[in-house]
Amino acid sequence: MKVLKNYAYNLSYQLLIIILPIITTPYVTRVFSSDELGTYSYFNSIVTYFLLLATLGVANYGTKEISGNRNTIRKNFWGIYTLQLGATLFSSCIYVLFCQFLPVMKNPVAYILGLSLISKGLDISWLFQGLEDFKRITVRNITVRLVGVISIFSFIKSSENLYLYVFLITIFELLGQLSMWLPAREFIGKPHFDWLYAKQHLKPVILLFLPQVAISLYVTLDSTMLGSLASIRDVGIYDQSLKLVKILLTLVTSLGSVMLPRVSNLLSSGDHKAVNKMHEMSFLIYNLVIFPIMAGMLIVNDDFVTFFLGQDFQEARYAIAIMIFRMFFIGWTNIMGIQILIPHNKNKEFMISTTVPAITSVGLNLLFLPKLGYMGAAIVSVLTEAFVWAIQLFFTRKYIKDVPIFGSMMKIILASAIMYGLLLVSKTVIHFSPTINVLAFAVIGGIIYLFAILSLKVVDVKELKQIIRKN
Repeated sequence: MKVLKNYAYNLSYQLLIIILPIITTPYVTRVFSSDELGTYSYFNSIVTYFLLLATLGVANYGTKEISGNRNTIRKNFWGIYTLQLGATLFSSCIYVLFCQFLPVMKNPVAYILGLSLISKGLDISWLFQGLEDFKRITVRNITVRLVGVISIFSFIKSSENLYLYVFLITIFELLGQLSMWLPAREFIGKPHFDWLYAKQHLKPVILLFLPQVAISLYVTLDSTMLGSLASIRDVGIYDQSLKLVKILLTLVTSLGSVMLPRVSNLLSSGDHKAVNKMHEMSFLIYNLVIFPIMAGMLIVNDDFVTFFLGQDFQEARYAIAIMIFRMFFIGWTNIMGIQILIPHNKNKEFMISTTVPAITSVGLNLLFLPKLGYMGAAIVSVLTEAFVWAIQLFFTRKYIKDVPIFGSMMKIILASAIMYGLLLVSKTVIHFSPTINVLAFAVIGGIIYLFAILSLKVVDVKELKQIIRKN
């Protein structure tokens, strides 16, 4: 039941992440232009590289180590956090130098976003993930998010408030990280930085750091390169398209952070049969969510963009129609990378699966972006994720060969295709406002999909209950 409870906590937060942008984005995209939001997105993409350096590969590694070594939590925490603190200080110094000496960085938005480095340096959510204590993380995150949203509606009134908008985003994230330290004291005790013990963690952390850099290259570099090779407007349109896809992906990736410590704990006890059952459940849940979302978004894309983003971002519909296919690849790599390769200590393989596609994506961006702008970025993002998926599928083949996946997946694809076909027919008779159209198609599509899933007997409810109760 622990997995179910943790997933429920994590999913509730992820659902909030979905709901809040649906509330705030239509407001923000009408207060600020695509150029103004493009400026924020451009500098945010640059800061992301420094954030990576600040956190190294601590998040996934720390979660795995805390989960697999419950008797030495205090020692492991301070050893790992010492690395994180040192990396944060180093990254912050370099960022300050960049802001001082590079003309392109002499912008108030860049200065304000520097607070994000402090925030990431204080991030210890990996401790609670390793302890499988998702309740604390969820309560903290929900509180911070809600206060942040209230602040945006209270203080952001015109395009002149761009700097205040960026400040509110960063400061509430910082306050959220600070709030985690008080409940952490019972597990970590008093601060004691141990550089000698930290060195023992350095090699595996670096091996996980390199994939994070690679992932950032093909997730964030496209926005940076768009600003340089195309236009700030392209960045704004692409970023809003990407934001929508990320909102939908939270439904998919929320399971990964829950399953990593669970799988790591099961592997440490040698229960490989239970691990396979966990993988089977992950693939089943992911596929059940991914395919209907992809089919549904292709149906409601135009209406959704109209009411969600407003007139200045209408072109985003073309990028969304392409990037929605990222969901399948990211869903599967979340399992194969985070839930299989990392818990099995296949850090080198994980690194290869991300770095090779990242290097490839740079070349593809140079080829596509100057001529195709945000559309080129969308195409490259899908191709890159597909490449990651192919490599990880190769590396995990021996771990998933005994996991039944494809039978249920074919039934899910059929159910999603039935839903898509019937919704496509329904579009000829349903003509309301964009908002009502989206709601109507969501309800009708949900009913059709549920009926199809039950008719095709995709899920063995009794077996699923047994797996959940066991874990």
